[in-house]
Amino acid sequence: MEELLSKKSPDVAEYIRQINRARKVDNAKHLDLACDLFDMAQERGNEDLKDFASCTLGDACCQNNDFSQALYYLSAGIEGLAKTDEYMLICQSYNEMGIIYRSEGHSITSEECFLSSINIAREHRLYYQEALACSNFAALCEQMGAMAEGLEYHYRAVECCGLIDNSQLKNTFLVGEYALITTLFVMLDKIREAKGTLDDMERLVKLYPEFNESFEICIARWYYYNAVENNERSEECKRACIKAFYDCADLVRYFDEINAFSKLMLYDKEYRELEKVFEHIDNVFVYDDLTNLHLHIEEYKIGMYQDMGDEAKMLEASYNFYEYSRIKAADSKKSFMTTLRLRSELLQQKTKNLFLSAAAETDMLTGLANRTKLNNVIDELFIMANKECKSLGVEMLDVDYFKQVNDNYGHAKGDQLLKTIGKALKEFINDKIFIARYGGDEFVIYYYDMTDDQILEVVREIQNKMDIIGDELDLGVITVSQGIVNRIPEPCNRAWDYLNSADYALYYVKNNGKSNARLIHARKELEQEEWCKVF
Repeated sequence: MEELLSKKSPDVAEYIRQINRARKVDNAKHLDLACDLFDMAQERGNEDLKDFASCTLGDACCQNNDFSQALYYLSAGIEGLAKTDEYMLICQSYNEMGIIYRSEGHSITSEECFLSSINIAREHRLYYQEALACSNFAALCEQMGAMAEGLEYHYRAVECCGLIDNSQLKNTFLVGEYALITTLFVMLDKIREAKGTLDDMERLVKLYPEFNESFEICIARWYYYNAVENNERSEECKRACIKAFYDCADLVRYFDEINAFSKLMLYDKEYRELEKVFEHIDNVFVYDDLTNLHLHIEEYKIGMYQDMGDEAKMLEASYNFYEYSRIKAADSKKSFMTTLRLRSELLQQKTKNLFLSAAAETDMLTGLANRTKLNNVIDELFIMANKECKSLGVEMLDVDYFKQVNDNYGHAKGDQLLKTIGKALKEFINDKIFIARYGGDEFVIYYYDMTDDQILEVVREIQNKMDIIGDELDLGVITVSQGIVNRIPEPCNRAWDYLNSADYALYYVKNNGKSNARLIHARKELEQEEWCKVF
């Protein structure tokens, strides 16, 4: 079977075409295809393909209202995907993450995601994606009470629509925006402005009559005619709203409209009908991820039953509100821990990939990475450790009396010793430890996010390996001297400081009997603190 190397591979390209055809048409098929692509990418794809497949699967989960899984896969892929030219999927992923974080009540993170989507879309002239993200960010602004900012971003969405070539796509989106802006103007008590956008909306509805009875259009009309006290027209729009509500095939996307609808129904004291509406919502919104909407509904119920004087139902709604608040708190904690774990996994994978990449350029004698890669690796590890506040350890290791081995046994034996040491050291390499040959009989070891005790445990194991090597090669006692510096980098530090400090620690050991190790956190410790020998 053909090795999958990139999105351009025939098999992958065909899966992507099928996924695009199924999106928003057949959600179940969309999810199945995205899962297949993800599995293939994990087994045989490159890193870019893995990130692409992860975000594609996250999108499919989002379309199927599985928001927890959607957030996991989108978060897993977006950092890597953001470094590629898949700008459409990048914008889409940030936008969907913003929607999910908003539904979970994480407004700051939601804001960051929406603004990332807006900025990338604008930079690459993806006007429809920018319009979507602007509209969603406007809704977040409204929710947080920033009505003026919400209005500003709704108009940015309208501005983007003017640059969309596809008339059907443009006008479908635009009619919804006019409806939202009309409702917002009414909330701001700007009735004249509301009338202007309502007229713009109605002109588009005449061109596309299929929108005439959509939920957001009916809401906008009801809000306006209720505000101008046109009672006959308001009642007509209310009945249309109720019908449109029950006709909605997917209420999930109408989160804001449902809130607006419920407020007007409460204002008009349509309690009997509102009870049916709430019952319908409870039956439809069975997803655990939608606790935010359930909280709003229970809050409306409390106000309604209090006004009705139904104490029993008010207490029931109050209890439900408490339960959903508890679920939301638990979900927020779970989401935080999942994201934290994923972040840690991504960081570990990034470290591992860095080490594997460096190991591709190896020293021919020892099989370890050569010196050419050392500077790149230390620079990247330094930046990562500084950013993540992780410890970075650097060790300089030197074979004791190596010149005597060459003099007494010949250079061939010396090379054999270095080769055997290289083989032994390779066994320690993992996603936190990287080892390279520095030159001659010197080696460099990097320890990422490891404590002093963990590093010293490795140091002792290395010395134990030397005892075995000496016996295997009939060289007698072989020992090494090891100097290590370990600390969290500070902004004023430089990567070279680490190698230099480790080198000083190494020569301290060499000048004080060899065959041992010293771990320091700063060079001044060599003179100021007593040396507790490791062996």
